[in-house]
Amino acid sequence: MMLPSSALLATTGMIDAPTGPRYNARHSIIGVVVGVGNGQIRVRRLIHLVFILCLISSSLINQPYQTHAADDVAPVPLGLMPFGVNTHLATRYTDLASIDTPADLVAKAGAGWAREDIHWYRIQPSPDTWDWEFTDAAIRALVTRGIKVVGVIGHPPGWATPDPYDSPGSFSFSAPDTERFAAFAQAVAVRYSRYVTHWEIWNEPDNPVFWKPTPDPAAYTRLLVRTATTIRSSVPDAKIIIGGTNPFDTHFLRGVAEAGGWAAFDILAIHPYINPASPESGNLVAAADSVRALTHQYGDRPIWVTEVGWTSRPDSRTPGATDEQAQANNLVRATLLLWRSGVEQIFWYTLKDDPEGDTYGMFALGSGRSDFSLPKPAYAAFQTLNRQLSGVQYAGIRDLFERTTVLDFEQFGVWVRGDQNNGRLGPTDAIQHSGRGAALLSYRFPTRENDYVVFRRAPAALIPGTPYAIGMWVYGDGSGQSLKIWLRDVEGEILQYNLGPVGPANWRFMQAPIGGSVASWDRITQGGNGRLDFPARVEGIVLDDSPDGYIGSGMIYLDDIVAVGGPEAYDLRLTRGSEAIDVLWSPQPVLVSIASRSVSATITERDGQQRAVAVTNGRIVLSIGPGLTYVRHVR
Repeated sequence: MMLPSSALLATTGMIDAPTGPRYNARHSIIGVVVGVGNGQIRVRRLIHLVFILCLISSSLINQPYQTHAADDVAPVPLGLMPFGVNTHLATRYTDLASIDTPADLVAKAGAGWAREDIHWYRIQPSPDTWDWEFTDAAIRALVTRGIKVVGVIGHPPGWATPDPYDSPGSFSFSAPDTERFAAFAQAVAVRYSRYVTHWEIWNEPDNPVFWKPTPDPAAYTRLLVRTATTIRSSVPDAKIIIGGTNPFDTHFLRGVAEAGGWAAFDILAIHPYINPASPESGNLVAAADSVRALTHQYGDRPIWVTEVGWTSRPDSRTPGATDEQAQANNLVRATLLLWRSGVEQIFWYTLKDDPEGDTYGMFALGSGRSDFSLPKPAYAAFQTLNRQLSGVQYAGIRDLFERTTVLDFEQFGVWVRGDQNNGRLGPTDAIQHSGRGAALLSYRFPTRENDYVVFRRAPAALIPGTPYAIGMWVYGDGSGQSLKIWLRDVEGEILQYNLGPVGPANWRFMQAPIGGSVASWDRITQGGNGRLDFPARVEGIVLDDSPDGYIGSGMIYLDDIVAVGGPEAYDLRLTRGSEAIDVLWSPQPVLVSIASRSVSATITERDGQQRAVAVTNGRIVLSIGPGLTYVRHVR
């Protein structure tokens, strides 16, 4: 390997392959390896890498698997064709004669599932007219290729809504007549009962674009309950999926539960869009936490992501979007992070770009809806992901990040409550994550307004270094209240970071990225650049009611506020038979080393390119970057 004369020194840590028992952790983060100085390394075989390997202490090399986050969920085993895609063949493809073309591409991508729209207005444009032609063709094209289908029932015709401005034969997003909708859904479920068992009732009923005149959880619940009952009366084994909602705001889902709709559905669907943020900086791994807190309260349900995606170029809604390569990287990383967090099924949105300007597709628009000649890198990335992960089992993760305790509550110190008399924060030895002391936060939210309580540390606690995340160990009460942390930077600006919803009664590490700009509503002080400039300090802890209408009280335990730093890298260890599969990536290029018992290993890059590498002295050394690298070897 050629080194330029001005080679930069790099510090390399080694990551051992797992040899101990199975460990679970909520975040699939492993610590690794390289500081690259002022250089930028692109992970390509033909580009010279700038590094000198310097081994560090054996305590790091030999450190066993460690769990830094309580894992109250575990990934489900993946099937032979694990993940899905939103296909829209019945509603967006225009040529019946060639509908097998996109269906073939879905099958070749290795997708196990397709999410298909069932548009009521297209099938029944008038009360006495039925046209199943495109829907029949789409379902046939998919199921004959072994692809399971989720049917999304929605888009009523104007004649079935109370809105006088709706055109009778055109589509509407107005809330339809409940009985007519249920009867249509029953007809659909009966017609396809031999082929389709999963039915999603409406798309994004919490979105004002898709439920007019305004989202109404009680009205949607009536529709959901009546439709589910009617479908099951004819197709008892049908699985009902609640219409996919935004998981970062659970007001609507709570409204459905309070209106008596929780028992009506079998699967809880979410749409965790964070575009243009990356899966890591957008904390996608926590997307299901809020709805999981609801399942703890109202009843367990499998969580599916029936839409998630990134655009491949900026548009009016996402001016910060990046390019096709970043879209492909985000696709595979998001899918793995969501699966790792306990989401059972993930559907990419979408198969093809839309003429209206959306560029979420795996295929560019080209000459129109039926042109599939322009695959983007996302297609090959999705195909490779499905091939590499077919039939795998989760084994463990490696986490060697630099974690520095900022506050451990052994010496409780001084915390001053704000002017909201909604709680208390004090020391306790009743339960702790580590050491002999922790903090007990008791709260009482008395109104249906925005209740919260703030505790400010006096003095603020210095955060060492320049970490990329801050976290805290939390023993929850299952309430789903939002736990937040205030950080004050060197300029005196105070910024708020949301650690997530409070989960059930066990210790869980909750963390939030602290790089990048924060939203205006999380800027506690006026002025400043909205970014955390180091050195920074822990200024305070906030518990905020979620939703604002919550009235009640409870208590949670807090311990060990931790700064998470070091090179950011991810390694998901999977197994398939006698084979070990390490799935590695890093937002910034780094060098990694993993232990192996093999003589050689197979390296597969994000786009499917493969090569064999020798195992030297029981180790595989390679560079990784923002695209996934799959390492297959003997375990």
